[in-house]
Amino acid sequence: MRTLTIDDNWKDWKFGDTDAVMTFTALDDDQVPDFTNRTLTFKIADTATNDLEHPKDFAATATGYVQDKNVILKTEDVKQLTPGNYIVELWAMSNDTQKDAIYPSKGFAQFTIEENSMKVSDVTNIPSITINAFWNAVMQKVGALTKGAKGDPGKTPKIVIGSVTKLAPNAQPSATLVPLQSDPNTYTLNLQIPQGMQGEQGIQGLPGTPGGPGLNGNDGLTPSIDPKTKHWMIGNTDTGIVAEGQAGKDADVSKFVTVEQFNALRQTASDNSTELKALQDSTNKNSEDLSNLKDQVNTLQNSTNLDEIKSQIAALQTTVKELQEAGKPTTPAKSDTPASDKPATSEPAKSDTPTSADSATSASSASASDTSASSAAQ
Repeated sequence: MRTLTIDDNWKDWKFGDTDAVMTFTALDDDQVPDFTNRTLTFKIADTATNDLEHPKDFAATATGYVQDKNVILKTEDVKQLTPGNYIVELWAMSNDTQKDAIYPSKGFAQFTIEENSMKVSDVTNIPSITINAFWNAVMQKVGALTKGAKGDPGKTPKIVIGSVTKLAPNAQPSATLVPLQSDPNTYTLNLQIPQGMQGEQGIQGLPGTPGGPGLNGNDGLTPSIDPKTKHWMIGNTDTGIVAEGQAGKDADVSKFVTVEQFNALRQTASDNSTELKALQDSTNKNSEDLSNLKDQVNTLQNSTNLDEIKSQIAALQTTVKELQEAGKPTTPAKSDTPASDKPATSEPAKSDTPTSADSATSASSASASDTSASSAAQ
């Protein structure tokens, strides 16, 4: 069972006091409920003075605020209420399920608004609800005194939807009716509606059944070549693309070599190769001779023994002499032919002693050898 009680210290307060707080205690089976993620709203009704258990007219709503383990109602949120007795309920709406829990389960909590010292003399401190109630009471009195003829039926007001404003999830919904200036009988309805709380993510659905194989596609068109235009054709569509290559230009024979010219060039290359090989062989032999001569010169230049030089000069002289002796003609052999067969000739006998010319030649050779050896020794 749900209960709702008000702190005795603030059951009564004066009209116009907007700086007071009424403290309520809400219990659910004698346990303090958890108002987390709930929207709390006080709903207040006017009652007859002597019958606090039966509401007379709905008067106002106000936001409830959780403070410690209690719920408070600020008097500034119900400043439009006039002096009198009021009963109140606390509605706790779940932001998830949009369900309401109403406190108390039986009866109501009660509070009283007392008159202040100004009463109704200060019209600036009287809300419009009091003026309307006063005007209605006056009109009832006037109607009881004189009753006129029945008036014409009034015009049914027209209501058009205006703006719809989305509010925060914990805000209070509200609505306003604004008459049009062009037609006072037409009203614009503007709504301020709190946004619903985001719900929990739903359970993931089961995987779908795999689809079957698709239908076979239609056969494609085979390209062909138009015999006249030589263009590629796809079906009856001319692609405009030529399927044959264009004819090439005539060859320039001046840039090519004939067979006869090639054979002549090949023979020339072969001849040049033979002559080049002979030249290389001659160069190699001359290189060997030059190398030997260099070795002999180096030997003479490196020698420092005078006796060795003289010995080499004597050896050279001996060699030159042997060459000269080898170059002399030999004595012819005597012929067996009778002397009477040939005319008689007188031929002097040759001497083994060298002639003056031969001696001069030998001396000259030796002198040259000595000079060369002497130069080398120096």
